[in-house]
Amino acid sequence: MAASFAQTLYVSKAWVDLRFRLIMERGPVCQQCGKIMADSSQLVGHHRKPLTPANINDVMVTLNPNNILIICRDCHEREHRRFGYHRQSVYVVYGSPCSGKVATVNQLATRGDLILDIDKLFACISGLPVHDKPDNLRFNVFALRDKMIDMIKTRYGKWNDAWVIGGYPNKTDRERLAEDLGAELIYCGSTKAECLARAAALQGDWAKWVEKWWSEYEP
Repeated sequence: MAASFAQTLYVSKAWVDLRFRLIMERGPVCQQCGKIMADSSQLVGHHRKPLTPANINDVMVTLNPNNILIICRDCHEREHRRFGYHRQSVYVVYGSPCSGKVATVNQLATRGDLILDIDKLFACISGLPVHDKPDNLRFNVFALRDKMIDMIKTRYGKWNDAWVIGGYPNKTDRERLAEDLGAELIYCGSTKAECLARAAALQGDWAKWVEKWWSEYEP
């Protein structure tokens, strides 16, 4: 995972907006290996000049486009030599649809981490795009989610860190989940307007889900 002093940067509005803009400008291509990524959430921002506690508040380092490469997760792993990491911490990453939850986890997670994303579970068992979630599969999807949650709670397996991605607009629900898992909550704090703007650029009825989340959100 990214050093603790850098976590606040990677969930900030300034970083989310900059990463999104750079991908739009440069295209969904890894600037390191040249791989074209159909899923742009698999692209992360890599700082040419590494972040340190001494420069984390220097925007000419942290938010300077000339200091940032857009690269795939495989290349990011190689850049940081992030293999053999065995600590088991748990993070619940929550926020509105289109707030950048998946991109944030991909930025922070390392090889060998366990990532639980209910959208990906739906896609895995349905074979459909992530925005298409048939109601008749919800029982199976939630059963799989609950099994994975139990594995995370009991620290079952040899995974490194675990990341639970979800909306969790209800404050009581997310705080109870974090307590049960011994997890840290990470909020992706994009505004409603920002989420709707991103939703407009995506296939599917994401705007409806953004509106629903904000109608239920309890800060």
